[in-house]
Amino acid sequence: MNKFNKFAAAAAAFALAAASASCGAPEAITFGKNTQTALTVDGYEVPAGVFIYNELYAYNSAAYELYGTLGKMPSVDEVKEHQFESMDATDWIQDKATDYCLDFVANEKEFEKIGGELTKDELNEIKEFVSSNSTQAMFADNGVGEESLTKIMTNNYKREAIFKHYYGLGAEKGCTEDELKEYYQDKTTRVKYFAVSFTDDNGEAFDADEKRRLNNMVDGYIKDINAESTNTAKLKKIDECEKEYSEYVEKRTAEAEAKAAEEAGETTTTTTTVTTTSGVTMTTTTDPYANEVTVTKRTTTTVDPNASADVTTTTASEESIAAQKAYNDYNDYIFEKLGLYKAEKYQYDENTVYVIIKADIKERMNSADLWSESNIESLLSERYYDEFEDMMKSITKSYVPEKNSSAYRKFTPFKLDLSSM
Repeated sequence: MNKFNKFAAAAAAFALAAASASCGAPEAITFGKNTQTALTVDGYEVPAGVFIYNELYAYNSAAYELYGTLGKMPSVDEVKEHQFESMDATDWIQDKATDYCLDFVANEKEFEKIGGELTKDELNEIKEFVSSNSTQAMFADNGVGEESLTKIMTNNYKREAIFKHYYGLGAEKGCTEDELKEYYQDKTTRVKYFAVSFTDDNGEAFDADEKRRLNNMVDGYIKDINAESTNTAKLKKIDECEKEYSEYVEKRTAEAEAKAAEEAGETTTTTTTVTTTSGVTMTTTTDPYANEVTVTKRTTTTVDPNASADVTTTTASEESIAAQKAYNDYNDYIFEKLGLYKAEKYQYDENTVYVIIKADIKERMNSADLWSESNIESLLSERYYDEFEDMMKSITKSYVPEKNSSAYRKFTPFKLDLSSM
């Protein structure tokens, strides 16, 4: 999970988006005594600054939704005049901001319930992050000061702490490290491969003789790789085969260019580059997993048999359909048919053959490589985030917000300074 999630996403988007306002920017917002609290949720008073921040975030969401329709960043007036989900923009934005405030309160209350505490390092990170962002005009001019930003950032850290409490390793709703490893191993593998093309740089198919030569080369590569006595040697050998193939392609291309130039009556010049050393000894570290990639098992979706056949769908081009099928078949082949440490020849599509070998993913699952702390956190988030979201939404569903009508009127989104967004 991203500690900064909504705050960071909004800050980045606000900085990049530039919509022009149709009128002068309003004065900087100040809070009156009766508008310091925007709403009360289950006894928790949500400060106006937190509500306004969520309005800014909701406005930004509305602008990007409209961007998808217009194909350009909309002006403030275009957002204001648009309807979202059959609602006026003002109502839609304030409803979204209210929902975000409910999420905010749920985080506060659940964090208190679990007896959560933030570390000194986390508190320092919050302080530094807020200090570097609080002077942005979109916050300062709209009454979202350091105190409100600190509450928002702290709330984001609290949400992450709640997630870890329930869905971390060995937690109540989570899993053990061994179970997470099994989850990762089931959906991830590692391969080394290189592609042999049966077309030239212009996409023209080679003649039968060249195709036969290439097929024989691939068969030879497969034989040579599998003849190695160790798995490590096999992984090294495929690199050597790829280098040999690349050199062949370079030579073939140069010969073709020279022949074409000769037929056109042109003179070709061959340049030789000589590299010398200055007597300095260079030490290089070889990456043992160079030219290797990890592949994630594709997910399949089940078509609802009760779905209407009259639903309008977007027709993809034949090329894109073929490309997707080629990848799907390749992915299925890797996970369902390709064995470990046995090089094979795979026909990816009509004009491409792969020389490929699969290695054991478990060999790279250590703290210095694929099983780092950050990767573990990402995996837990990937596996449980939707479930966590559902859990938190079940809390917010029980809330009935008591809106401060004065604050909602005073801080309607289009009374805010949106010129810097």
